[in-house]
Amino acid sequence: MTRQNQLRRSSTRLQRQGSLWFQHTRTASETFVAEAQDASITFGRDMRASSAKLVASVGRSAQGFQKALHKEALDWQGLALQTRDAYMAALEERRDRVERQALSAREALKPGAVETTVLRSAHDLLAQAQSRIDARLGEGAEPAPAKAASKPKAAKAPKAAKAETKKGQSPLRNYDQLTAKDLATRVQKLTAPQATAVLDYERARKKRATVIRAAEQRLAAAS
Repeated sequence: MTRQNQLRRSSTRLQRQGSLWFQHTRTASETFVAEAQDASITFGRDMRASSAKLVASVGRSAQGFQKALHKEALDWQGLALQTRDAYMAALEERRDRVERQALSAREALKPGAVETTVLRSAHDLLAQAQSRIDARLGEGAEPAPAKAASKPKAAKAPKAAKAETKKGQSPLRNYDQLTAKDLATRVQKLTAPQATAVLDYERARKKRATVIRAAEQRLAAAS
């Protein structure tokens, strides 16, 4: 009896433990399934939210990149247009300069222009040579002595020069071709009669203050 009772008790305990294990296992399975469902729902919700954020971020990045590309394209287009305009302007300026140079060369190579240029150069050289000769002649002329100035003949010299001036004769060679500056320089090297003739001639004709003042200073220094 005792052995049978022990077996019944052991069988009862096993049944109870089996029932408890089955109940715990079922509860754990139900909890796992419920939590797995909740986790799946949450995961899906999180995935959708993350996907939406990813799509929005990628869209904003794509728009920004597109705007940057458009701006860079416009900048490159403007730069290309400016470069083209500058290059065309440089070509136009160079072509105009070449045309002007060619026109000047053609004008300069015309027979009449060449002859005029040569004659003008020869005239200038002759005028310069004559100016140097007159200057040397003026330097070689010696002023009259102080005693001779008191003689009647020396006193008549300015009148003779004045008479020549009234007749229209220039006091110096190529007088009318000389500038006022050249005459003012040369007057300082002339004798008193020559300076008087220059003064009278200048007062009667061109009336240049520079020449008149230089002649008066020369006469004042000679007196």
